[in-house]
Amino acid sequence: MQTPIPAPYASMQRPVGYGYPPATNYAPGYYPQQPAQGGMSHGSRMLLFLVLVPLTLFLVILVIKIMSTIGEVTPPTPPPTTVNPTPTQTATIPPPIGPGGYQNDDYVVPDPDLYPPDLPVPDTYEEAQVWMQSNIFYNGQVASPVRCELDGVDPSKASKAQMQTYLNEVVACLMRVWAPELQLDGFNASRPSVIVYSGSGQSPCGKLTRQNAFYCAGDQQIYWAMDLPTAFPGNMHDPFLPVQVLAHEFGHAIQAQTGILIASHAWQQEYTDEGDDPSALELSRRTEMQADCFAGQFIASVQQSASISSDEHEVMLQLMLQLGDDAITGISGYSDDHGLGTNRQYWFSTGYGSTELSTCNTFSDAVSSSKVK
Repeated sequence: MQTPIPAPYASMQRPVGYGYPPATNYAPGYYPQQPAQGGMSHGSRMLLFLVLVPLTLFLVILVIKIMSTIGEVTPPTPPPTTVNPTPTQTATIPPPIGPGGYQNDDYVVPDPDLYPPDLPVPDTYEEAQVWMQSNIFYNGQVASPVRCELDGVDPSKASKAQMQTYLNEVVACLMRVWAPELQLDGFNASRPSVIVYSGSGQSPCGKLTRQNAFYCAGDQQIYWAMDLPTAFPGNMHDPFLPVQVLAHEFGHAIQAQTGILIASHAWQQEYTDEGDDPSALELSRRTEMQADCFAGQFIASVQQSASISSDEHEVMLQLMLQLGDDAITGISGYSDDHGLGTNRQYWFSTGYGSTELSTCNTFSDAVSSSKVK
């Protein structure tokens, strides 16, 4: 017997804090009734009856004659089935190669989708576990190399408008790398916008905080604080700092659209409700480090076209160390919901070194707890 996931995960609503708008008051299959119209007189009904009966008999005879001439009626083609995150075998189709040897070059990047379709939500904990560990997405490959043309900016000096433009250019590159594979596997591939903010505010996922960037599943958009570069004094002028950060946040968008993210959150909440905080934190770290791995794969995919040098790659590796819970808190060996800097660096490097998406399956039983501490 499978264990159903309680609301809000099992319903069409997203988890608390995800900002899903309230549902309508209509029950399934129920629609508002139309106002009653004036009735017909008895004479009118009789006249209508006398007209309709002969017409009906004529149509029945006509249908019988047509059926006798054409024999069996060809059944209608069934509608296409909806692909969900349950793993199946998919054919590997080589991405189209454009000028310069770039893959996915015929992909047309869509505009940001401010009203994307709902994210997939598992019905049971068993299904959620399958989505995390054996997702169909893991069967694919990341396209490489892929074209990414960026007009670099100094993130510490750029205006809000300049950052908005630059960050959305980065997301366009992310879409060119990831969207064709998502679509090939039957998933939606909505393009998130990047919302640049300064000061305080509110998002569907909660309060906007300083020196932060995050993906919000409530509206499926990415948020960027203008003062984020100041959190990294050694990298604050680096135009590739936003590229690396957005590559990680877009990794969460991939998880959301493949069902991995909500499946992980459902299990984290279950562990928390049972008082098993260590297991909930480990699952959070597996989620974050998978996004690190996807980020590494993206950087490798656009390294050639975006002119990311070996020195810049080394800078990115060092940044991963700085993003560890231990580095942020200054407590050696401390690991919370994101993990040690060495492990975050490991998963970024793992993704960078492989185009196989299965390489980034941090939820696999083969990945020991020490690798996601």
